Amino acid sequence: MDHVAHLPEEEQYLVHNIKEIIQILTDLSKNKSMLKVSFNHGADECLTTIIAIDVKNHAVHLDIGLDDGFNSRLLASHHVVFSKDEGVRIKWTSAHISVVTLKDGKAMKIALPQKLLRLQRREFFRLATPIVNPVPCQIPITDEANPEVVRILELTLADVSLGGIGVIAPDPLDQALVVGASFNKCKISFPDVGETNLTLQVRNITSISLKEGLTKHRVGLQFIEPSRGNEGLINRYTHNLERLAMAAAGKHSF
Repeated sequence: MDHVAHLPEEEQYLVHNIKEIIQILTDLSKNKSMLKVSFNHGADECLTTIIAIDVKNHAVHLDIGLDDGFNSRLLASHHVVFSKDEGVRIKWTSAHISVVTLKDGKAMKIALPQKLLRLQRREFFRLATPIVNPVPCQIPITDEANPEVVRILELTLADVSLGGIGVIAPDPLDQALVVGASFNKCKISFPDVGETNLTLQVRNITSISLKEGLTKHRVGLQFIEPSRGNEGLINRYTHNLERLAMAAAGKHSF
């Protein structure tokens, strides 16, 4: 929903560095990228573009429409969402809109955002992992009654993205696998790349009914603040999968 600034799983893609924010907005201005303006809980929407960024005064100027009634509602709103959904997704909220007069006429003025969402679609693009020679994921689970006792839950990867993995779990589902649960020191052995040591958090669980009448579960796990080394492993493995997928597609194109 457009009146929501961002979802919890998108928080890791928020940009807080002011220089980076200025660069992102500058690129939007140079490319004349269309931005959707949404307010009044998504009931009012329009399109605009960034005219200029006033770095000295920490302000952004944008095109304003000709409809006085719409503009009055916009100026009265205290929660306005600006977004671009095509290509790299950009999104931020502004609490106060005003009108200024520039050389070329009137424009919207907002404060320079203190944070914005920058999300590449590729970060959530899932790549299926091999069925033959499946990739194992080892999740250490600590016994709450006896913290010194740790058991290893070994599951098989179904897919991977730059943001997380999907694993297949048997039925009945392990009691430790509940939405929101986090696990440290998880090991994923990526073929030809290396083994990770990172924190995974359960984001979603989906039951899968098989033809044989059996049930399995797909568990979506998010990477939580992976180190640069782990990010490198994940990037290299996803790149390898993409390269193999492209090669396979090329073989079947004739």
